[in-house]
Amino acid sequence: MSRPIFSAFRAAFRAGGAPLRPRTSPRSAFNFTAGLGAGAGFTFGSRHASTVVSTSMRSTLFRPITILLAFAPILCGYLGVWQVQRLKWKLALIDEIDHNLTKAPIALPPHVNMSALPDFAFRRVLLKGRFRGPPILQGPQTRDGIAGYHLIVPFDRSAEGGSTVLVNQGFILTAEGDAIREGRKPCPGLGANGGPGDEVVIEAMLTKIDHDAKSYFVPENKPEQNRWFWKDIPDMAEWVGGEARGVQPVLVDVIDHGDSGVPASLRMANGVPVGRPPQIELRNQHMTYAITWFSLCAATTVMLGLVIRSGRAKKIPNRRRPFGRP
Repeated sequence: MSRPIFSAFRAAFRAGGAPLRPRTSPRSAFNFTAGLGAGAGFTFGSRHASTVVSTSMRSTLFRPITILLAFAPILCGYLGVWQVQRLKWKLALIDEIDHNLTKAPIALPPHVNMSALPDFAFRRVLLKGRFRGPPILQGPQTRDGIAGYHLIVPFDRSAEGGSTVLVNQGFILTAEGDAIREGRKPCPGLGANGGPGDEVVIEAMLTKIDHDAKSYFVPENKPEQNRWFWKDIPDMAEWVGGEARGVQPVLVDVIDHGDSGVPASLRMANGVPVGRPPQIELRNQHMTYAITWFSLCAATTVMLGLVIRSGRAKKIPNRRRPFGRP
């Protein structure tokens, strides 16, 4: 090839004397116009930037962190609404308790109307009768950081023409409860041989039936071993005799006014059950929980927006540079 022709080709491939730079992408734009005159060139177009942006957004949306952040605001918002509902329920419960506690004690009817029982929750009642076995140990429970049981004993009111109900005498230590279950110690309120005790009058509080008393983490009760992990009142009433012995599924808690002057700790050490105080203090942290969940909902929503925004690919300008130009 002659030198003039070789020089012309070199000028076409090396515009301005600059070396030819290889393209990193096989789809780069090529414009064969250098040295050929106006309108004599042809172009191979590259893909537009929208394809890159679409691919990048799809990969961002299906990343595990994005999926997690997409569900987090929904979950936190749901929990926040649930806590608001719980707050309304707790406030109504506190009002109900305060209203009922201000009323004077009433005599528990001989036969309790089970359909009307929820309307008398947390009412103070007076009962006359005798304790009789078998005792029920429900727990583990704690009082002032000490482990123990609630001692629940049937209370026979047949002498007054009434039914038998369940009476929670109060809290006893674990060692005392185990000894009563194993028969090594007599149950408080019963006779020395385990028979019915003396006739007594007690002041107690009607409990509210809790249909959600058993949570997911609480074990199943074992009646055959007299191990009751949660208060299943119908099963407890059936275990001590049921309808055949005139037992109604009604549970009352003995009220401890502290009139004896003996500290509760000393009474517990001596194996004496300690009843519940006449006042009820309910924790109400639902507003704090609701604010926390709604704050997390807002924070995770902002994080989700930032992740999606950062995942958007920058548009690649669709420039067509002359063939061989840098």
